[in-house]
Amino acid sequence: MTRLTLGCIAALSVFALASQSAARANTEEGPLPQLAADRNGDVTEIDVSGAARALFKLAVVPAEADAGKTAVDVMSRDFQLSSLVEVLDPRSFKADLAAEGAKIDDRSWREVGAEYVLKTQVEGGKLTFRLYVVGRGKEAVLTKSYESAGDGVRASTHHFVNEVIKWLTGQPGGFGGRLTFSARTEKGKRGVFLIDADGANLGRLPAPQTVAQAPAFGPGGIYYSGLQGDGSYALFKVGQALPVHEQAGLVLGAAFFGKKFATVVASGGRADVFRGELGAKDLTKVTQAIGLATHPAFSPDGRLAWASDMGGTQQIYVEGKRVTWRGKENMAPAWCNTPQGLRILFMGREGGVWDIFSIDPDGGNFQRLTQGQGSNKYPACSPDGRMIAFFSTRGGLFIANPQGLNQQLVAKVEGESLRWEP
Repeated sequence: MTRLTLGCIAALSVFALASQSAARANTEEGPLPQLAADRNGDVTEIDVSGAARALFKLAVVPAEADAGKTAVDVMSRDFQLSSLVEVLDPRSFKADLAAEGAKIDDRSWREVGAEYVLKTQVEGGKLTFRLYVVGRGKEAVLTKSYESAGDGVRASTHHFVNEVIKWLTGQPGGFGGRLTFSARTEKGKRGVFLIDADGANLGRLPAPQTVAQAPAFGPGGIYYSGLQGDGSYALFKVGQALPVHEQAGLVLGAAFFGKKFATVVASGGRADVFRGELGAKDLTKVTQAIGLATHPAFSPDGRLAWASDMGGTQQIYVEGKRVTWRGKENMAPAWCNTPQGLRILFMGREGGVWDIFSIDPDGGNFQRLTQGQGSNKYPACSPDGRMIAFFSTRGGLFIANPQGLNQQLVAKVEGESLRWEP
């Protein structure tokens, strides 16, 4: 039985443009692009409804009760990760909070540079949030109440942050989601893990196999590639003992789009991507078995991307058309529906260091997002398209915006095959 794991595959490893000149530029081979030397690592401007503006300046008022303190901490962290908001230092606040109560004194908040004020109240088992606009009166413009019991505080706070972002930008935020990934647990063994997008609640998911890898969110749960007793790999769902998909060869991971899914099947030192419906016996092979095709990923509109070395070097393909030409090894594509348009994230390298890149689905606008910041791998994108995640040798799991700015460490954990909950 051939033993070809996803890690081994990774190691081995257009649509028509408007004019001929654009097409030539799009398919020109060469080195990977460099990061702009004058780029600042922090976000200073954001795009809201097609116009640039400075970060929203928000004062998050401290709370007294334990649930309120937790909510304030979660809110402040979410807003910092969002790359949309500058959270003001509470030590600068001048307002008489006791006298204000459930209202605000515009002058006190204007003096510290606040554009918006957010207050949290815990009373009678209820957690109430209020958003105020400085200069628009004393009353809140957005008020939401939730149950304040137990673990619900974090979820409720994420929900409110998403509501605030919607109020500010017209599009809800993407907080409250989770990421899944695989990681080494001990020599020769791998497990599947789950973590909140802000770095909280890291935990290993139950899997009876000694090697569980390449997890993906799918219908009703998380699916992964698991090593069986005979040395083969099959597709499993967390919580189920029997495989949900087996095929001749090694089934190494999957991607989902509604009821449809794509998977990698390796045999004889080669790997192909297959597509079909979960549970169907016959799948359609979408790649040519002349090398290694890995890491299938569906776009929000159902297009399939993967990495393949069929052209001699490992590159990114969309529906069979090569879209990356620069660099010698590009892999692990992930779609990202950013406010500026649909992009494909991926990891690429020349030499021993990996970095994160992005490109348009037709191969245009090739951009480097990380450089000179350790080795960076396995990008994933938030459901709202405003944040990306990746692993870095600088210390673990990082969150940034889709341009690679505002990079922040959220958890000291390393892994591979990172996926963000849709």
